[in-house]
Amino acid sequence: MSALEFQPEINLIRYKIRNGSEPDNPTLFSLWFNYEEKLLSGDNCLKFQRSIYESQFNLLLDAVIDEMVPKHWRCQCLDQIYRPLTALKRISNNKESESQIKRLLYELSVTSHYVEHSLMI
Repeated sequence: MSALEFQPEINLIRYKIRNGSEPDNPTLFSLWFNYEEKLLSGDNCLKFQRSIYESQFNLLLDAVIDEMVPKHWRCQCLDQIYRPLTALKRISNNKESESQIKRLLYELSVTSHYVEHSLMI
């Protein structure tokens, strides 16, 4: 199956994760990451890989800060946000990419500080 053939499935999974529409289905994360890894397989373009991992990070962070998303789902998104960050670190090859990772970590830190009260159980 080519990357284009499962694009609709990826978009549906992204939607479900971002909106917490299946908050009792944590397998969505594994499915999503696996589909997106298939998108990246065979692509040696670091710019494209960075773009995918940054998109993953942003989608998860958007879900974390959205107070309309169920609280436990937001916490699960926060638990998963290390995956794209780790992938970015793995492909980091220059000071610019290192700076980008630091910027994302800073964004996560600041954002987490602002939403931590709404995530406490």
